[in-house]
Amino acid sequence: MPFIKLENILNKNIKKAGIKKQLDTAQALDNFSEIIADIFGTSAKNKVQPMYLGDGILNIACLSDILAQEIKFKEQEIINRLNQPYSKKVVAQLRILV
Repeated sequence: MPFIKLENILNKNIKKAGIKKQLDTAQALDNFSEIIADIFGTSAKNKVQPMYLGDGILNIACLSDILAQEIKFKEQEIINRLNQPYSKKVVAQLRILV
């Protein structure tokens, strides 16, 4: 009997359960903080919080007007890095709430 990769079994069951979209959304929210820390430094990570992802729009709470402007300036880079692990576009736009 050949071995089956656990990843293949999990992916099949995730698709079967219909929760792939929810898992992709949760993963994108988790990745956001790491991407912000990588681009702007670890101090920025404490000033920005991903709140909700719906209809391709990632809503972000930001405590700094200056950081919000910098995030908007680098929006496309952040979106590209958020979507990199997926075969489709999970995040299309950032909405920053200051």
